Amino acid sequence: MLDPNLIEPETFAAEKQILQGSFMLSELDERVWSHEFPADKNSTVSFTLKGGRDNLQRLFLDLELTGEMPLTCQRCIQPMPFSLNEAGRIVLFDNEEKLDEAMLSDEELEGMVIEKTLDVRQLIEDQILMALPFSPRHEDCGNRALNEVNRDKPNPFAVLAGLKSSGN
Repeated sequence: MLDPNLIEPETFAAEKQILQGSFMLSELDERVWSHEFPADKNSTVSFTLKGGRDNLQRLFLDLELTGEMPLTCQRCIQPMPFSLNEAGRIVLFDNEEKLDEAMLSDEELEGMVIEKTLDVRQLIEDQILMALPFSPRHEDCGNRALNEVNRDKPNPFAVLAGLKSSGN
């Protein structure tokens, strides 16, 4: 039986094929679900992958990801909402030289060398990891005790400012 997650990217793009589906985070690679930020491994991520040709006649894959993924706030360690809504175009190239040349002329370009097969699940995993915020945090964690402790703390650099002014 063929793996439904494997596509031939060149054929997929040339024939303008479309693939849609969804995965629970727990179905993806460990590097996604064991990451410190996702708060719920049962969150579902939906995807749409479309192939086509751009105005320069280059083959491409458009990938859209959507889903509600609660993340762990790095201040209060409680779940916080995060809406995954990513879209990107990956332009396909015959070889590394063409890819490098294109990327030098267009800093925004995402590209890859055409492979015989491409694992869609791995592509989705990579996009999820790149979409996660660097350090997810609530705007206000609602923790009054923490706010009180931080409010009453003197600025540690205030002492340095005093030393600097007395040294003149």
